[in-house]
Amino acid sequence: MKNIILTIGAIILSLSLMSVAYAGTDMEECDLSGASLKKCDLSGVNFKNSTLRNVNFQKANLTNAIFHLSVLRGSDFRNANLKDADLRACDLSDCNFEGADLTGAIISGSNLQSANFKNANLKKVDLSSTVWANVICTDGTISNKNGYSCDGNL
Repeated sequence: MKNIILTIGAIILSLSLMSVAYAGTDMEECDLSGASLKKCDLSGVNFKNSTLRNVNFQKANLTNAIFHLSVLRGSDFRNANLKDADLRACDLSDCNFEGADLTGAIISGSNLQSANFKNANLKKVDLSSTVWANVICTDGTISNKNGYSCDGNL
């Protein structure tokens, strides 16, 4: 498994690569929908403009990963490390970030509809221009009851 090469635009469905290291790999414009990347080292990986629906990123290291302009709808980031990750202009609807560390991440311009951030670390996160419908805030409250925002509930 150490010599897997993924080229730009690769389509990989229902892949399971638990605990594999891909740090720094370029996966731009890939379709990894349904893949399991649980506990993988994906630090610094470029997923820009990719389709990553329903991907299992539980406990993965995604430090400095680039997801800019990607579709991540329904993906599971529970207890993942997303420090300084670039999640700008992404579809993060229905994603589960429970217990994830998003310190310093950029999430501006993303769709967070029905995402779960319960017990997530959102320190120094850029959340400007995001969609907050039915979001579970870090304290467990629902954004719709907080003026469609988690401000003050982070």
